[in-house]
Amino acid sequence: MKTHPALLGLIIATPLVFPGCAPPNSKSEVVAEGVIFSVEYQTHGELTRGFTRLNESKAVPAGSGSWNVDAHGRLTREFLIITRPQRPDLGPQVIPAHRLVSVQFGDGGIKQVDENQPKPAN
Repeated sequence: MKTHPALLGLIIATPLVFPGCAPPNSKSEVVAEGVIFSVEYQTHGELTRGFTRLNESKAVPAGSGSWNVDAHGRLTREFLIITRPQRPDLGPQVIPAHRLVSVQFGDGGIKQVDENQPKPAN
């Protein structure tokens, strides 16, 4: 079978066209991993969203998102992969690294998070 030179060039260039897409069976190096204290990211519509572990609505990064969220993250050069231990019904949330505005790992001294609970009264 003879391959046309233009087609061969397309096959060779394709991995270069999609930066951030790891080849199959490759393992991306983990940059950081653990409990997520807060994260802020841009959506496809260029809106900024986020969430925080704090039980305070005013602490949500970008002012739009969720608070009192228990989440675990795994950050690679390509993606932030978020899992929610208290929500096993949800699969992992994958945010491309180029959409991340900020991410902070750590529990912030908060030992227990009760998702979906209202913030405490002052």
